[in-house]
Amino acid sequence: MKEYFYKSIMNILFICLVLIPKGIISQINDLDQINYSDDIVWDKPEWENPEIFQINREEPTATFYSYKSSSEALVNDDWKNSSYYKSLNGKWHFNYSNDIKSRPKKFYENNYDFSNWDLLEIPSNWELKGYGIPFYTNIKYMFPANPPFIPHDQNNNGSFIKLFDIPAEWSGKEIYLHFEGVSGAMYIWINGKNVGYSEGSKTPAEFKITDYLVKGKNKLSVQVMRWSDASYMEDQDFWRLSGIERDVYLFAQNNISLKDFKVKTDLINQFKDGDFKLDLEINNNSSKKAASKAIVKILDNSKEIYNEERNLGLDPGINNISFEKLIPDVKHWSAETPNLYDLLIEIKGKEIQATKIRIGFRNLEIKNNQFLVNGVPILMKGVNLHDHHEKNGHVVTEDLLIKDLELMKKNNINSIRCSHYPKNPFFYRMCDKYGFYVIDEANIETHGMGTTNQGLEFSPKRQEIHPAYIPQWKEMHLDRTKRMYERDKNYPSIVIWSLGNEAGNGENLFSTYEWLKNIDNSRPVQYEGATKYSNTDIQAPMYPTIEEMKDYAENNPTRPLILCEYAHAMGNSVGNLQEYWDLIENYDIMQGGFIWDWVDQGLLTYNDKDEEFWAYGGDLGGENYQNDKNFCNNGLVNPDRSIHPSLKEVKKVYQSIKFNFESIENKEILISNKYDFKNLKEFYFEWELLKNGKQISKGTINEFELAPNKSKIIKIDFPEIYDVDEYHLNIYAKKKSYGNLIPKDHTVAYNQFFLGGKRINNKTSLDNSNNAIKVSQNKKTLDLFGEGFKISFNKENGRLTEINYGNENIILQGIKPNFWRAPIDNDYGFLMPFKLKVWKQASKKQNFESIKIKNLKRQGVEVKTNYYLPDVKAFVDITYSIKINGRINIKTSLSGISEKLPVLPLFGTNFIINKSYDNVVWYGRGPHENYQDRKTSSLVGIYNYKVSQMYFPYIRPQENGNRTDTRWLSLTNSEGNGIIIESSNLFEFSSHHQYNDDFDGGDRKSQTHTYDIIKRPIVNLNINYKQMGVGGDDSWGKQPHDEYKIKPGNLSFNYSISPIIQ
Repeated sequence: MKEYFYKSIMNILFICLVLIPKGIISQINDLDQINYSDDIVWDKPEWENPEIFQINREEPTATFYSYKSSSEALVNDDWKNSSYYKSLNGKWHFNYSNDIKSRPKKFYENNYDFSNWDLLEIPSNWELKGYGIPFYTNIKYMFPANPPFIPHDQNNNGSFIKLFDIPAEWSGKEIYLHFEGVSGAMYIWINGKNVGYSEGSKTPAEFKITDYLVKGKNKLSVQVMRWSDASYMEDQDFWRLSGIERDVYLFAQNNISLKDFKVKTDLINQFKDGDFKLDLEINNNSSKKAASKAIVKILDNSKEIYNEERNLGLDPGINNISFEKLIPDVKHWSAETPNLYDLLIEIKGKEIQATKIRIGFRNLEIKNNQFLVNGVPILMKGVNLHDHHEKNGHVVTEDLLIKDLELMKKNNINSIRCSHYPKNPFFYRMCDKYGFYVIDEANIETHGMGTTNQGLEFSPKRQEIHPAYIPQWKEMHLDRTKRMYERDKNYPSIVIWSLGNEAGNGENLFSTYEWLKNIDNSRPVQYEGATKYSNTDIQAPMYPTIEEMKDYAENNPTRPLILCEYAHAMGNSVGNLQEYWDLIENYDIMQGGFIWDWVDQGLLTYNDKDEEFWAYGGDLGGENYQNDKNFCNNGLVNPDRSIHPSLKEVKKVYQSIKFNFESIENKEILISNKYDFKNLKEFYFEWELLKNGKQISKGTINEFELAPNKSKIIKIDFPEIYDVDEYHLNIYAKKKSYGNLIPKDHTVAYNQFFLGGKRINNKTSLDNSNNAIKVSQNKKTLDLFGEGFKISFNKENGRLTEINYGNENIILQGIKPNFWRAPIDNDYGFLMPFKLKVWKQASKKQNFESIKIKNLKRQGVEVKTNYYLPDVKAFVDITYSIKINGRINIKTSLSGISEKLPVLPLFGTNFIINKSYDNVVWYGRGPHENYQDRKTSSLVGIYNYKVSQMYFPYIRPQENGNRTDTRWLSLTNSEGNGIIIESSNLFEFSSHHQYNDDFDGGDRKSQTHTYDIIKRPIVNLNINYKQMGVGGDDSWGKQPHDEYKIKPGNLSFNYSISPIIQ
């Protein structure tokens, strides 16, 4: 009978082993399932099996750190200051292999000699330490797309060894090995024994290693495969880098220990009281029942507002203990008012384990198609954030994060989408503290296999091989979602979960949605790939047009609309942001969006001349591999966090204090508080009055209080104004004191109002002249001599060759009509070099037709030049009216222009002057670069720059440095002599020490960098009627909005040049 029973059991076990999928086996942590091979040929590795993504890894838990006492816990926020932890960061022995067959064999064995291995700093990405090639690709994989397989001869890998010992005080405790994040598929050995396996680069991998340890030195061996089946799931738009890229540490747990906990901090009773619920998982790591005590406290600073103590009888294994309490009159958490309490948990057995996290009471719900925080529909003024360090790649420090958050706060950004993976734990801790709404996103993107809203939904054939639709990949999707949730569940700043990004929308994504909804009913879930499906609570599209957004809002919307990506900030971009927000603020269901993205992903390096520059796709050895060039540079800030001009526009558009002029006669301003929770008593207000661009009066507004979403009329006692001059009123809101990374006196909001009046032209230094102009000419030249000046033309081509106001010839190359700008990234996106090419040709090829001279005696001399533009079959005239005082009035006119021609990138003139005239003063919008669709942040005033300061060095050179709404500008030398240019109409200008062509990347965007931009001994001046907007709806097809285009027609504009003589 016993023999029969034994055989029956063995048969059942055999059937189970055969029939149960490996993915399920992997969940029971059977080390025998590890199929690691040292052979040259490695058959059926784990990293080509989507059902095996971990072996022997611990279940994920919330982020918290243990200390030996409550007093220690209360003054610390991370693991580094606790004796329960030991850092393994620092130097590791490292061996790099290009492919599978060249890996070091049996390096994990105790007798392996690794003395000649290199030393590598951890955390790091090995490609940035000189091993292998860093690749940048957006969508296409770096290997043939054939999931789950990876070419073995292309799979770079790194082998790591770290020696460590265990603190004596840890004796008798359970010891764990914790990797915060490893990019690649990872095998682990300790002292020659296989510990486990893990995939998933952006969430922790934790292993219980007590039974593998020995006294004295221990050997930790790790091997990381660059590519794996997980790589199909991590196809995000970023640098593809490998290695141990986040912290590594050991930690010890007492035999009675807090294993995990979940805290709920809701608001009830009309958001007045806090609903506190705490679920503890306490582990009794013994075979007997054990006595213990759990103490839970909530502190407001040092004041206890809740204290409960329980005596516990703990069964062996996990014990679940719950606490509940209504906290009256609780302070709310929001991004504007990030009020936090200390939650202190102490477990007392034979030893003490204490931990503290910071909690915030807030309520989240969707009601009437609006996303509410604490009962209020908020606006998410957001950005997408990738992990990026200019030198260290994906290794981000707390100091760098604080720099990012401070910049965001200063520029009115209140929300961050974790694109497209969970961040370091300290990221959420800082967002809790300083106040940001966070969308936490699962590390799931299979873009290279196709995605919904980009055609996948119409292709059943592609779905057949797509991980989102294949059952064998379901557990991997769930694993990544669970690990995100479990680690991050207690952070109040996380207000929305995201299923991932551009990953299709098969059954596997429906499963992750259902799992999140079942486990957490306190937060909504979103997914951009589900805008046409049911598995999202928020309509979260990418890059919709304003028309599409309006159409959604006006046709029975069913969900709040929050743009997960918009305003693609690639290079010189972020046009028409104000138009987006005019729309968003006009519809209740529109609640903001997240600009793509925060930081340019350039990597700091040097060329062969030792010149520093930021590399992008195709650099650093990647030129002969798949790459997407500079598509990684989509940020509002540079890799070193110096800001782009577009960030200033974001700050202005995102500001939450609005100003409107109610009455000029009564000098009344309407101030509106568009904050959701903040009173304006935190700010003080200043004003200044400008007359012709110069401040003539200033003052402060009496202090006042103004509740959220209320408005108030304020009277400003500025002086009387008169019609003979132009007046502007500027209003500023500034911080009274430091708070949440924003310094005292920082300007958080501002606006400018044109009060009226007329501009008057500047008087020139030769205005008192009474003598007529002397005309001298021959077949080749035309010279005009006046009192104190000489103007000359080349009669063979009609070009102006000399402007001399008594000191020297200012001009190096004469005025030439121009219709072209160096393409910006958005221009390349809609193929401007091809679609609008005729205007580049028209700028280059101008056939001289005639020059006509008319002597008007005391009225001066008129010189009219005419050119034929064969590429557009039209004419352009430049008429110079030289006055007896030396002023040159210049009129540029197009004629014969067909309406069938494409829009003009630009209509203006270009000329080159002497390099010494490099002091630029202008009356117009500034001081920073601005364009007709990105100028609301630039106030009209008088500004003073050097020519070199007019240049903005985009990582890939392109059009830059424009200024709009200019009244006049002057260029002078060190002695104060020079010229002033002005017009009766507003004009645009730019000025550089480079030619326009220096910034032009050609028809197909050449691989250029800032070191290609050489400072030339010239001043290049563009005086333009207008250039089209920069756009920014996207960077791969959308043109600037129609109102910011220059439509073909018989256009003309004029300006004048006059002398400045000291």
